[in-house]
Amino acid sequence: MKRRRVAIIGGGFSGAVVAANLLSRPRAPDVVLIGQERRFGPGLAYGAKDPAHLLNVRASNMSALADQSDHFVRWLHRKGHRDSTRFMPRKLYGEYVEQTLKRAPGGRLKRIVGTAVACRRSGNRWIISLAPGADIEADAVVLALGNTAPSPPSMFEAAGVPLLNPWDTKALGHLPAGDVLLLGAGLTMIDVALSLSKRRKKATIYALSRRGQTPRGHLQSPAPAPPAAFNLPVELSDAVHAIRREARAIAERGEPWQYAIDRLRARTPEFWARLTPIQQQRFLRHLRVWWDVHRHRAAPEITAQVASLREQGRLHVLAGEIISAKPNAKHIDVTYRPRGRTETRGLEVAGIVNCTGASLDLRGSSDPLVRQLLDDALVRSPASGLGVDVDMAGSVIGADGQPVEGLFAVGPITQGVFWESTAVPEIRVRAAALAERVAQGG
Repeated sequence: MKRRRVAIIGGGFSGAVVAANLLSRPRAPDVVLIGQERRFGPGLAYGAKDPAHLLNVRASNMSALADQSDHFVRWLHRKGHRDSTRFMPRKLYGEYVEQTLKRAPGGRLKRIVGTAVACRRSGNRWIISLAPGADIEADAVVLALGNTAPSPPSMFEAAGVPLLNPWDTKALGHLPAGDVLLLGAGLTMIDVALSLSKRRKKATIYALSRRGQTPRGHLQSPAPAPPAAFNLPVELSDAVHAIRREARAIAERGEPWQYAIDRLRARTPEFWARLTPIQQQRFLRHLRVWWDVHRHRAAPEITAQVASLREQGRLHVLAGEIISAKPNAKHIDVTYRPRGRTETRGLEVAGIVNCTGASLDLRGSSDPLVRQLLDDALVRSPASGLGVDVDMAGSVIGADGQPVEGLFAVGPITQGVFWESTAVPEIRVRAAALAERVAQGG
C-alpha cells in the first residue's frame, strides 16, 4: 500500500510541531516540510540570536508536545537548567524545537528549503510549486505560514523612507549614530529596544503607537491562577463589564489582576466564536490593544529592564500618529501628532524600525502563495478579516463556504477563527489534533 504523503508549508514552530506529531504516529505518513530558512523549527519567533530575548511563558508550560507536558523541562534538565519557573531565552527554545523535530520517531521527513508560490489541486493530489520551478506532490497540505510580515504604512514608501525589519540584526547594526524610532509598542518593540540599548549607549529610543500602551508583566511568583474558569456573557459590552467586575473583586481579595486574564484564557476561543462579525470588528478596533497588553505579557525581568530604560530617559513611549516623514542630509525628519492633541511635534532619527507586528489581513498580502490561494477561491478570510477561515477541526474553508478536501491550516493564520492561536500552549494542542486527522486521511 502506498504511503500517504503530507506537505507542510511553513518551517517555523507550527509546521515543525505538526510534522513531529505526524512522524510520531503508529502509521506515520511521509512528511515534506517546506521552509524558507535553513533551520526548521525556530522560525521567526524563536530564531532570535540575542540571549536577552526571553520567552513570554514560563518553561514549565512550553512543551511542544501536548501529550508530554514536561517535555521541554526534561530537555532543559539534560542541558543543566533546573529551574522550570524561569522565562528561558527564546534562542534556547529554538534549539529545543529544532531538536524535537529531528528526534521525532518513525516516518520519513524531507526538509526542503524554498518558497512555495502556488498550491493547486490536481485530481486527488495537491501540487505545490516552489520558486524557481520545482513541484511537490502530496495527498494533503497543511498551511503553517506563521506570522506574516507587518505592512509598512504607505507614507514611508511614498517619501522614500525605508523601514527596517526588527529582526534584521545586520541592518540595525549598520544604523548611523543618532536616535531611533520604533513603530509600535508591543513585545517586538521591547525586544528591539533592549537590543538597541546595549549597542547605542548615548541614543534615545522612541516607541510610537496610537495609544502608547506597552505589555504588562508576568508575576514574579509562578503561583497559578485559581482553576475555576470565568464565564462571559454573550454581548460584548456585558462581557467587558463582567471582566471589570471580576478584576475589582480580585483586587479586593488582595489577588493580582493577572488572575482575571488567566481565568479567561481557556474560554476566550468559545467567547470569540459567539461574537457576531460586527462585535468582532468592534473588539478589534477598540479593545484589542487592551487585551493584548494584559494577555501577552513580558517576563518580570524584561519589564524591569524596560522600566529602567524609561526612568533613565533612554526609552520614550509616545502615543500618537505619524503625520509625515522625510529624509534630510543625514537622518530622517518625522512629524507626529500626540494622541488627543491638535499640535504636532518633530523628531530627528537615524532610522525607523517597523515593530507594528504581524499583518493577518491576507486580502492585502503580496505573498504569491497567498494571492494564488485567494484568486483560486481555495481560501477566504473569516468574518473577523484575520487570516484564513477554517472549521473547528482545522480544515480550510473555501470561497464557496465548504471545507476544501485535503487542505488544512494551523497557527497564527487561524487567529480569526480561534482567537487564541498564536501561543505555544494553544498551537501544540491543535497541532496534535490536526496531525491525527490528517494522518487518517480526514
